Amino acid sequence: MQAIIYTRQGCPLCEKGIAAALSVFGEANITLVDIDLDLALMDRYTNRVPVIEAEDGTVIDEGVVTETALRAFVVRTA
Repeated sequence: MQAIIYTRQGCPLCEKGIAAALSVFGEANITLVDIDLDLALMDRYTNRVPVIEAEDGTVIDEGVVTETALRAFVVRTA
């Protein structure tokens, strides 16, 4: 399963969310998107990062991301 992580520089929650996603999905299955490089993404995600989405745009988890929530999503969609 591929996952997209909307993140920003200097965000401690983002670092924890990325670590959780790496553990669940693996590095090859994650795309990191820095929202600070796109005004539309900044408007959409500024107060929500990190936001982890599936390829189809379904939000898997956001804010305080946990491995438990990510693994539960994988099980539900398998």
